[in-house]
Amino acid sequence: MQGGRQWITPHEWMTKPTQQTEWIEGQGLLIWMAEVFSALGMGMYLVSVVMDHWWGALVGWLIIVFLKLPFHFFYLGRPWRFWRAIPPFTKSWHSWIARGMFFTTVFSIFALIQLVTTFVLDHSLVAASAVGTLTVIDWIMRFLAGLFALLTGIYCGFMMSYCKSIPFWNTGLLPIVFVIMGIADGLALIMGVGLVTGGVDFHTLEIASQWALIGNAILIGSYLISASYQSTIGELSVRELLVGRVALSFWIGVIFLGIIIPFALSLISIFVLKTNIPEILIIAIISHTIGAFALKYCVLKVGIYRPVVTRAPVM
Repeated sequence: MQGGRQWITPHEWMTKPTQQTEWIEGQGLLIWMAEVFSALGMGMYLVSVVMDHWWGALVGWLIIVFLKLPFHFFYLGRPWRFWRAIPPFTKSWHSWIARGMFFTTVFSIFALIQLVTTFVLDHSLVAASAVGTLTVIDWIMRFLAGLFALLTGIYCGFMMSYCKSIPFWNTGLLPIVFVIMGIADGLALIMGVGLVTGGVDFHTLEIASQWALIGNAILIGSYLISASYQSTIGELSVRELLVGRVALSFWIGVIFLGIIIPFALSLISIFVLKTNIPEILIIAIISHTIGAFALKYCVLKVGIYRPVVTRAPVM
């Protein structure tokens, strides 16, 4: 108390940019893993449905059900009460976490039905009179499961872009970056499954993967430019990513392993060797998958809260 007036000493987070740690340190690493497997499972399932590859669709479903969902459940703290976060058991439709749980659960059900109907049709396990009806059901399930797979992969980007207090995330480009990266991941993973099961056109997939990687590079560049011009705090996040404490993960994990190595190996396979060598393909798939983990890690790691006192100098 001084002169009848109480002076309040502000905390640092009120006057200085503060890194978010809730979703990338400690138990927050579970969110990172859940988001990565959301994108991988989404991309794998969507690519497999388009390519009509049953084993690839199965792997995509398994990634989401047995990898994405468990990590998300354990992050909640009381995983056996997860149903309370899923509409219609909750009225929290404004929460992207609740929406994401709903999308993932519905996808799991529709995709399982699609996997069963496709398997029955492919192996002629149903009477000829029922083939037409089952085919219609199968196509409906493909559409619905594909739609909710897309929503499962994209909601992570919307969940982060909804955070207005973190300018680096608060952009409509982020969900698009995550979806395109997930599609590229799916193209890589289905080639890995194809090495075991067969039934994939490697040449077509490699060309599609090259275009997806080019699209990723352009989108990531556009995203960083947009974030740096959006606000001072967004520019600070970009500096942390390019030349700061996260730069090593970004340049080696995202750019070199996630984009350059898979793209270069794909070019070598198509234009130099003119054939698919499994060892080269496996290296490209592993490198690409590491890039998927690195991208989500970097984006989460450089999320910085803007100060509450907006005119405070940026340190």
